[in-house]
Amino acid sequence: MIRSTKLLICVLSGIAAFATTITQAGPRVAGGDLTILGTVEVTETDRASPNATSSSDTIFRFTPAFNWARESNRMALSSSLSFPMSRYEDNDALDSDSISFSLNGEMPFGNGPKLSGDWGISYFDGVQASYFTNQNLDSEDFSANAYIDYLLQRKLSFRSRISYQDRSSNGIERISSNDHKTTLFAAGLHSRDFIRGRIGLYAEYVIQERKTNSNQQNEGIDDTDDGLNFGITGQILPERLFPKLDADLSFGFTSTGVDSSNSNTNSGDENRLTLNGRLAYPFNPKTNVALTYNRNLDITDDDQTVESSTFELSLDYTPKQKLSFVSAIAFESNDYIYDINSRNDDVFRFSFGANYSIRSNWFASFSIDHRDSSSNNAISDYDSTQFTLSTTIQF
Repeated sequence: MIRSTKLLICVLSGIAAFATTITQAGPRVAGGDLTILGTVEVTETDRASPNATSSSDTIFRFTPAFNWARESNRMALSSSLSFPMSRYEDNDALDSDSISFSLNGEMPFGNGPKLSGDWGISYFDGVQASYFTNQNLDSEDFSANAYIDYLLQRKLSFRSRISYQDRSSNGIERISSNDHKTTLFAAGLHSRDFIRGRIGLYAEYVIQERKTNSNQQNEGIDDTDDGLNFGITGQILPERLFPKLDADLSFGFTSTGVDSSNSNTNSGDENRLTLNGRLAYPFNPKTNVALTYNRNLDITDDDQTVESSTFELSLDYTPKQKLSFVSAIAFESNDYIYDINSRNDDVFRFSFGANYSIRSNWFASFSIDHRDSSSNNAISDYDSTQFTLSTTIQF
């Protein structure tokens, strides 16, 4: 521990000295701006893995990253490539050298073009925590998505989205292996300014197919879910009281297949209610508040179906140009609805972070993350707190 601490102090001191000599902006590449980042962080945590039997540890991480952005009248492009390298003081089996990549495009909607939308692809290969399966997994994940909105009339548009995910994972601390593919397609209509010129409505049909090959009890499950979603957007509360409110509320019904050989229910289809809502409001130029609620069906890395409900209140506050604070409090309920053991997790989460700009290209941050999970499954009944201190240099 003493040796690692001394090493960290030396690295941070070297970065601080180097940062004072860098002032120029990043280079231009392929018509866009390239930013090179280097982040060093140290984390002290109660749980090296997300389960009740895990021990405390100190984690050291170095992340070189490359961000690229380009904007034009037709499309805005952004990309990110990073190489997180993590080392654990005691649990060295969790050491990892990861890679993360993303590329995103957006066609801004305006008064001219009828077609707008966005798309993105992402790839990750490395170790990450899985709270649903209570372990750290060596994962490889590829995903792609696209969304289009075509204006049919002045206030009516056709909207469609499609996504694909291919992820595989292997357990590090206990034997498990999973290969999972999910495809989703949705299409519907969106009426803008339908009510009083400031409230919009939309409806869409959604179908999702998942294919899994696992060495767990749900080996080889292929499942198809479909349903209808209805939503409301815009200024849903009195404008004189909340003049800048941003709202997006939706609900839907999803029909999902059930196999009685791997669940505590009869085989067949079951209908489930899904809810999604977000209210964002700027109290003043320095303070923003957001309230979100989600109730959806999630799929775990061992192909369990979880009905997850999350309520979160977040706040960000920027008292000065160089100093900002972010905090969030959340309540989460996860019901493993088709699991033979009828597992249920009730989770309380709290996070707080502070960010300070030392120079225009040198940043420091501190964060606290607390998680309290109450469960009828012993391995998921635990609480953990972690403290993280990091510094980032921008080239």
